[in-house]
Amino acid sequence: MVFLLKLAVNDFRNIIRDRFFLFAFIVYPLMFIVFSRILVHLIAPRIEDVFPIAANFSFVFMFCVILVPFIFSFIAAFLILDERDEHILTVLRVMPISRNSYLIYRMLFMSLFAFIVLLIFPPLSGLVDNTQFSYPAYIPVAILFALFTPISTLLVSSFATNKVQAFAIFKIGGSVFLIPIFAFLLNLGNLKYLFSPIPNFWSMLALDSVIKSGTLDVVSLIVGFVFHIALLGILFYIFNKKV
Repeated sequence: MVFLLKLAVNDFRNIIRDRFFLFAFIVYPLMFIVFSRILVHLIAPRIEDVFPIAANFSFVFMFCVILVPFIFSFIAAFLILDERDEHILTVLRVMPISRNSYLIYRMLFMSLFAFIVLLIFPPLSGLVDNTQFSYPAYIPVAILFALFTPISTLLVSSFATNKVQAFAIFKIGGSVFLIPIFAFLLNLGNLKYLFSPIPNFWSMLALDSVIKSGTLDVVSLIVGFVFHIALLGILFYIFNKKV
């Protein structure tokens, strides 16, 4: 436990020292909140007569919520790549903490911050003020979205050998994992299930229910958790085999 606490302190130091990490850790979440408030109070009232969709903030809210896990997984993945270059993962074999315990810590560390940002974003953004949004129903959905942080982290860490490849995988993965949001923007009805093989589709489906009806879609939530945990286990195994 003491060793994990030292790791957490060291992680904070690394984030503070690196301007890029610090920007992603603090500035990006704040930018989402500031942009949302500007959109709600300044932009939308001026253009909603011309573009009625501008007053529908559900899509913007869902888009921001999807991006939060990516931001923190980006930091976690690059920390792991740095540690792998420095052979820290190899050194862990003779340390008092196992490599698996270390990786679990690394996943939970950033997932916790992703979850905190996901919790504070709805009331601060103002994007859900005129919807049927239910905060209690949103909490388990936020946990599901936060669970995507370690998935993105391991996806990049498992297949990228350097930071250039990591950037490329993040771009490709980000594009793929954002595709399902258009099923909700375009109101495709049952055709939206064509996107069901993409894991975070089920997170979006559960979030859509919370926003539009204020109820928790338990089926989508359970399928999402099963899908995420299975994918997390597979990626964890692949990462351990490659390190």
